[in-house]
Amino acid sequence: MPIYDFSCRDCGRTFDELVRADTRVQCPGCGGVRVERTLSLPARPVSAGKPADFSSLGPPPGGGCCGGACHGHSH
Repeated sequence: MPIYDFSCRDCGRTFDELVRADTRVQCPGCGGVRVERTLSLPARPVSAGKPADFSSLGPPPGGGCCGGACHGHSH
């Protein structure tokens, strides 16, 4: 369930909300339903002041994938 940023067309308030498929978004300030989703920026990874290390992302060492389903190596 994603969290989206919204802007109310009636009162101008901006807010974020956790949205499910059946969620009807309503402004928490004025109760208006004339809201539009706005562009939001993702949060930076928390790294405690150190540069983020993404070296563990990607395929595992040795090239295996999905239990060998890609047939990338001989068994």
